[in-house]
Amino acid sequence: MTFIPPRVGISNITQALPAVVTTDGDHDLTTGQVVRLHVPRNYGMYPLNQHIFSITVLSDTTFSLQETQVPPAVNIDSTNFPAFVIPSNPQFTAEVLAVGSGPTPNLATQSSTTNNECISKFEDATTNNSTVEIPF
Repeated sequence: MTFIPPRVGISNITQALPAVVTTDGDHDLTTGQVVRLHVPRNYGMYPLNQHIFSITVLSDTTFSLQETQVPPAVNIDSTNFPAFVIPSNPQFTAEVLAVGSGPTPNLATQSSTTNNECISKFEDATTNNSTVEIPF
């Protein structure tokens, strides 16, 4: 499986329904693609950090976030999340990471929101924690 693009910087995330992500440049993503967001806490919008979302492309630099690929898609409501702000001296960048090279439906993508934090069934995958020993 290829990962295209490998990562794209985030310049804004709206406090809206649906949440809309704006990237630093052309994101080269497609509607239905699955992405993971990396949003350091000092950027705000940290409830979206390290979670997997399906996307709907709005332009070359914007897309909206959905919780599931199974119709009907559920839009992410970020209206009560902390506002996205790029820190004056960031140590890390906010980024979008493609999880695959195109739309790949997964029937077990349900997630929920608790205490303004997105909870995903992909927690092990998004934090790269293995539940089994992997010999290297």
